[in-house]
Amino acid sequence: MSLIARSASAALVAAALLVSASAGAQEASAPAAPAAPEPAAETASAAPKAECVGQLDRAQSLQTARKLRDARTSYVACSAAACPELVREDCSKSLVELDSAMPTIVFSARADGHDVTDARVLLDGEAVASALDGHAVTLDPGAHVVRFERAGGGVSEVRLVAREGEKNRAVAAAFVSSTPAEKPKAESGRFPILPVVLGGTGLLALGGSFYVRLNADSQADHLRNTCAPSCDQSSRDALSDKLVVANVALGVGLGFIALAAADWLFDPRH
Repeated sequence: MSLIARSASAALVAAALLVSASAGAQEASAPAAPAAPEPAAETASAAPKAECVGQLDRAQSLQTARKLRDARTSYVACSAAACPELVREDCSKSLVELDSAMPTIVFSARADGHDVTDARVLLDGEAVASALDGHAVTLDPGAHVVRFERAGGGVSEVRLVAREGEKNRAVAAAFVSSTPAEKPKAESGRFPILPVVLGGTGLLALGGSFYVRLNADSQADHLRNTCAPSCDQSSRDALSDKLVVANVALGVGLGFIALAAADWLFDPRH
């Protein structure tokens, strides 16, 4: 039903009520009436009728101004059983149409990837929820500001435009935990595998170098005491090979130890 039709209906209802009240007053003033109602009772019955018509007029004005929540309150008031039947039917029908047009939203919040319920919600500065329970909240069409507040968890604001007829729109807030994530302990106390392997290999090479060199020195002393200077070529070649191996092992060992020290010193974890 259009607002013009509702206004016309309300005017007709008001006129009918006035005619009814006037006729009752004339019957009360006629001297031949055997059982005229008392004036006080007549006034008492007319008061709620006038209030019902006033609530209907107010509801229609508020609906025209797109203040649907306040309009609904007035429609509920004039739908009461104490109101005249014509007024009650008009208000009840308008109430059903209004409920289908009123937008609704559902609040939710997450912190560190998990749903939370301990958030207070304010809609345009007015507290509408002390906790998040998933139920829908009605509001007027237009622009709104939703503010979420958590004790010790910060504040989050969401701006939105509610559309007429839009139902159960999700409005969510995201919070970040105030406690920073702890750095894994394993990172700072990580075992230095590479320096240990390099250093161990270097020590083994040095040990092998010293052993081969001692063996070569012992063989050289033996040749010097037995056949020098006319020792056979194969004995001299064997001694020379041992000296080369000892020198190579010495260089390899020193190189691996240097790499181990460099890795340890320049590792950012140390």
